[in-house]
Formats: sequence, structure tokens, C-alpha cells
Amino acid sequence: MRDTKDILTAWKNTRILRRIGTEYPSQSSGIKGAARENDYRQYLTEDEAEKVDNAVLRLKDDNYSHWIILTAYYLRGISCNAQAKVIGRRPHDIIHLLNEAECFIRGYIFEFFKKES
Repeated sequence: MRDTKDILTAWKNTRILRRIGTEYPSQSSGIKGAARENDYRQYLTEDEAEKVDNAVLRLKDDNYSHWIILTAYYLRGISCNAQAKVIGRRPHDIIHLLNEAECFIRGYIFEFFKKES
């Protein structure tokens, strides 16, 4: 399985491109015929992005503060240090909450993104 951070970054790239109308957001930057575990695409297909969307929406329903931190970090590009400064907490606290949110997302997308054997 690709790393959760890589999947969320690719999700961000896909969603930002879809908003500005760029064509072919699911085009792979990887090499055709490369093994799936070496797939370093910068974008997700629409099906993959939808799975991540659903996981992020579940996170919003489950823990709103985790959702805010995750979306601020991935969709808006706000660093953990900047988020910590705004809300008056230590950066380590925000990093910890972001890691928890990423683990939550991974739990929902694991089956869809697991390696093909």
C-alpha cells in the first residue's frame, strides 16, 4: 500500500485540479507497466479520490477538530506550526492530532488501496 501521506497529497492535487478545471486529473506520472507498489502518482483516479473523500467525511462526523487539522494541512497547505500558533497550542500537539487523523483515514481506505498480490 502506498503511504497514507502520499495518498492524501495525491488526493489534494486531484481535488485542487478538479476545482480549477484542469483536464485529466487522474493521469499517472508513473511509468506504465511499473509494479503497483512503485506507483508514485501525484494524482488519484476519480474512484480513488471518492474513497478518500468518503473517509474524510467520516472523519468530519467522528472528530471535527481532527478534520479541521487534516483539511487545513492537506487542502489549504497550512503547516502544523502555523495551526499551533493560531490556536495557542504546541506544534507537537497539532502533529499528534494530524497523525491520529491520518490513521483514521488509513483505516477506511486500507482495503481499497492495499497491495495487489
